[in-house]
This record gives sequence, structure tokens and C-alpha cells, in this order.
Amino acid sequence: MRKVWNFIKGLLVTVWVIIAIITTILLISYNDYSVSEIGKKSIFVVDSDRLEPDFNEGDLLIVTKTSENKYKKGDNAFFYLKNAADKVFINYGKIEDIEVADHAADTYTFEGDTKVSYTDMIGLGTDTKICHGWGNILGLLESKWGFMFFVILPTIFAIVYEIYSIIEEAKSDDEDK
Repeated sequence: MRKVWNFIKGLLVTVWVIIAIITTILLISYNDYSVSEIGKKSIFVVDSDRLEPDFNEGDLLIVTKTSENKYKKGDNAFFYLKNAADKVFINYGKIEDIEVADHAADTYTFEGDTKVSYTDMIGLGTDTKICHGWGNILGLLESKWGFMFFVILPTIFAIVYEIYSIIEEAKSDDEDK
């Protein structure tokens, strides 16, 4: 019974450590728009119905950055867009026109005459991996309260427990002498 309990405890600690490391890496990898970027991959949660019907609220999307010459008219692409209040959000639309620049970033025109520079492009819809429902979990873990309850507090508890165990072991060694 003790071996089973130790195995379960070890498994839970291992899973928790993996979740804590992945969440921390994703938070450290945030860009200016609060989107995790690791290499050419952008990882974000669909947090509204703005991207429906192609993507649902709660989906986790992993979008690969595409080079400028790969975008074509008619492609669906993700891009950053500022609203009137300078709040940036992720949008998804069909490219209607491309203005190629020699010494600057290309400009893409989307439905509704929205013009976007290549620097604000995230990637093509075809280069997207969708994890249905996993966005809710990542969103919870990346929130300040979620990170505190699932990563920071268990870490503090583990440290205090280890210190307590060391002190108890030292006391028992002193009593044995």
C-alpha cells in the first residue's frame, strides 16, 4: 500500500511540476500583446466569439508565423488589430489585397478595408493547430489568481514541507545520539 501511495504522490508531483514549468515558460514568453511566442509559434486562447465560426471560445490555437512571400490574396490569416481605445486584440480574416514594399514591411488589406503591416501578422489559418477546450485550462493557469493557486502556493507549500522534513530529520538524528 505504501508503494502505491508513493507512486501516486510522485505522479501528482511530476504532473504539477510539468504544468508549472509549461505555464511559467508561456507567461515569460508573452509579447507586447500578451500572446505567448516561442520561436515562430504564437500560442493563444480564443477568449471571445469574435473568431467564430472558424474558432470557438475556449479553443487553444497554436499559429505558425509565415514569411511575407507566403501570404496570398484570399488566404485567411490571424493579425493584431488596435481598436479606437488602443486596445489590441487578435483578429482573423481574409486577405483582399497585398501592397508589396521594397524596403519596408508589406501591407495587407482585409475585409472592411482593415490595413495591417506584416509586423502585425501572426500567421495563416491553414498553419494553425486547434486544441478544442484546452484554452479554458490555459486561460485559468495564466490568470494571476490561477497562477497563484496552482503554481506559487503549491511551490511555497513544498518548500515549507521540505524545510520541516529537514528539521524533523535533524531532531531525530540528535535524539538518536
